[in-house]
Amino acid sequence: MRLRHAACAALLALSLTACGPRPVDHATLAAAQAAGAIDHGLLPDGLPPSTALIRIERDADRAAGYFHFSSGDYAVMAARFAPLAQLPADPALQTWVKRKDLAGYEAYTLAQGGRTWLLLCAQNKGRCYYRLLG
Repeated sequence: MRLRHAACAALLALSLTACGPRPVDHATLAAAQAAGAIDHGLLPDGLPPSTALIRIERDADRAAGYFHFSSGDYAVMAARFAPLAQLPADPALQTWVKRKDLAGYEAYTLAQGGRTWLLLCAQNKGRCYYRLLG
C-alpha cells in the first residue's frame, strides 16, 4: 500500500513539474514594474501608461506574454518599434507570426539593452503579444 502511495505521489510531482512555470498576471503596468518584470527582462520597457492586464510567461530561456493598452496610445507606442524585417528562423515562431498577421496583428521588433523583443500588436484589439528573442 505504501509503495502505491509513493508511486502516485511521484507521478503527481512529475506531472506538475512537466507543466512548467505558471504565468504571472499583473493588473497594471505599475504593478508589473513594482514586481520587477521590466528590471528582470520579462517585459519590454517604455510601454504606455495605459498598459494593463499583463500576462508574463517565463521559463529558463524565454520571456513571453501579452498586454492590453488604450487604442489611443497605439501610434506613439508603435512608433518606438521597428517593423519586423524578416520572419524568425524558428518554424514555430514563423507560424505564430503568420497566424497573428491573418488575425490583424502588426509584427514589430524592439531592441533594448542587448535584447530583442518580437511584438505582435493590433490597435483595434488594444492588445500586443510579445516574446523575447535574445
